[in-house]
Amino acid sequence: MSINRAEKITIWTASIAIISFILSRIFHAQLYYMIPDMIYLFFHSGVEFLSFAVSFTMLVLGWLFFLKSLSRQRLYTAALFSVVGLFDMLHALTIEGMPFFRFVGDTSLSELFDATGQLIGSVGLFFIFRRNDQPVSASKRLPAVTVAIGMGAALAALYFSLADLPPLYFMTGEPLHYVRSAVETIIVFAYMVTIGTIMYRNRNEQPEALLTIVQSLVFFLFSNLQFILGGSTHDTDMMIGHIYKLAGYYCLMKGIYFVTIEEPFKEQKRAESRINFLAYHDELTGLSNRRLLTERLNSEMQRAKQQSSRLAIFLLDIDRFKTINDALGHTFGDQMLQAVSQRLRHAVGKPDRLFRMGGDEFVVLLPEIGDTDQVTAQKHAESLMGLFDAPFVLGEAEYHVTISLGISFYPQDGESVDLLLKNADTAMYSAKVHRNEFSSYTPDMNMKAHDRLRLESDLRRALEQEQFMLTYQPLVNLQSGKVVGVEALVRWHHPQRGLLPPGEFIPLTEENGLILPLGEWVLRAACKQNKAWQDVGLPPMMMSVNLSMRQFRQHQLAERIRSILEQTGMEPRYLELEITESMTSDVEFATETLASLKKLGVQISIDDFGTGYSSLVYLKKFPIDKLKIDRSFVSELSENGSDAAIVTTITSMAKHLKLKVTAEGVENDEQIQFLRERNCEEAQGFYFTKPIPANLFEHWYRLRSQTA
Repeated sequence: MSINRAEKITIWTASIAIISFILSRIFHAQLYYMIPDMIYLFFHSGVEFLSFAVSFTMLVLGWLFFLKSLSRQRLYTAALFSVVGLFDMLHALTIEGMPFFRFVGDTSLSELFDATGQLIGSVGLFFIFRRNDQPVSASKRLPAVTVAIGMGAALAALYFSLADLPPLYFMTGEPLHYVRSAVETIIVFAYMVTIGTIMYRNRNEQPEALLTIVQSLVFFLFSNLQFILGGSTHDTDMMIGHIYKLAGYYCLMKGIYFVTIEEPFKEQKRAESRINFLAYHDELTGLSNRRLLTERLNSEMQRAKQQSSRLAIFLLDIDRFKTINDALGHTFGDQMLQAVSQRLRHAVGKPDRLFRMGGDEFVVLLPEIGDTDQVTAQKHAESLMGLFDAPFVLGEAEYHVTISLGISFYPQDGESVDLLLKNADTAMYSAKVHRNEFSSYTPDMNMKAHDRLRLESDLRRALEQEQFMLTYQPLVNLQSGKVVGVEALVRWHHPQRGLLPPGEFIPLTEENGLILPLGEWVLRAACKQNKAWQDVGLPPMMMSVNLSMRQFRQHQLAERIRSILEQTGMEPRYLELEITESMTSDVEFATETLASLKKLGVQISIDDFGTGYSSLVYLKKFPIDKLKIDRSFVSELSENGSDAAIVTTITSMAKHLKLKVTAEGVENDEQIQFLRERNCEEAQGFYFTKPIPANLFEHWYRLRSQTA
């Protein structure tokens, strides 16, 4: 176990006190001599008045400074030594040779005040430090000090009155000897026990202030031992004892100073430093924040203007981060942000060039990039994008995330901080249309940004006016060729823009929360249509509906779906809910939610299987019925051996897990043949038909049934 500086000082101090005491006893005969009365009186008076000054200083320190951090040990030590200081002063004023010298029996007032002060100090310190410290209110200062000084003054007055009375029994002869021995024993024992108590109670962590107080107690202990062993009141034994006493007072005042002034001051400085740090840094990641970015960017722009140079800023954020938060919770989201910031910090290198704007947005500053700014910026952007090729390992799982990045340049894209950031943000949203891309700002992007805002506004109106419609793509059994189900796909019939595919508006609904009411509308409309087809004579078939991440995390999802099924009259066994692999990352929540959905009697499938993260250990435990192979693996089956191997592996695995398999994006006979040979049960894609409205699907279905 390592020893800190304060512990080393305490060990050395105790060693010096012990060694010096031993040496003084070994060489006692050589060192011992009587001190002339006047010299001793001068020396003794000086020592006692210094003791009083130290006691008064401790009272002031405990009374005036850092009242918010006032503690029980601070307050009671100050009150205790206000009494000890009083008795030290009275001891000096009543010693032989001083005006107030008086005898009390076979002793003197001076000895009474000295012994009482030592007794009160030693026993008082034991009671103060035998318990853990705790804060006390500043209002307790006056009662504590008043009571202490009042009791000390009353006892001093009693001693003065004894000088004018006949001597008491225990103030003379042999009884006085026993009383003196008992008091000396209690004082020494109290110091020893207090030292042991402090060291034991603070054995794991030993604050510097308490160690300094231990040093003072060691000197007080040897001071009293020296007084006990002394033969006279005017010899070198007494002088050495008073030197020990002064050393003890010095260490005690130093310890009280640490507790009263230095430690609160350091704590205040640490708090101020923390506040100053948080004013310019992000608390979660430790990166510089937007305020520091503004100051730094202003400074770099001024320098670039003076040197006729250029600079660039990269504004990036994590794709689908809100979905990550919704799926896995904000605590996991914070962990992801910390991991991303750490990776960016290592890549950027210089801490004054990386900033967190807030949320999942980060800024990288590239000053003085030179004339070939586009090429340099592009290389840096590609390097940053490449950072996210490797997965993030959080807990026991790996997570793949991508970023979108926007670039703006000074001075051509803006000559102010706000404009540069705004244009970089516009460029980032342009890149986010396709995700995992970067884009440099161009003026026409503002039009696209405004168009995006108008589209978001139109979305709210579209929900109110039910401008959405569903198209249906059949799911065909590859062995029998029969249509066994359909997948409902939403389209937006925009009044001015015409029919919009999901890719143009679904990301917006996920960002602004409209995905919840839209998803509920899709589910209700799909169930209603399936029941309508059954009512007009079409055989019952499976209706497949996608659930968004936010829907999957929605409160009482199973109850909402149950209500829709009851309202539309569709049997639960004909509803298939499609989720993605990312929704199952939170295994406990996914298991509970899927179990509640299965109780309804609906079917569960995992869509886009193979493109996300799935633990096979948990996959076999989830109550799912089907895996849907993503179209990216099916589209190049004949050209890419890896895709063929992946599809073969998925179908084989699903067979062993007793799950159905549907292949998406089927477009030609070669793909159909390959999938049949691999025992893939179902397929959907343009090979059969594009997604079509309900009336056309009914016509297509009847025509196919007639020609089959």
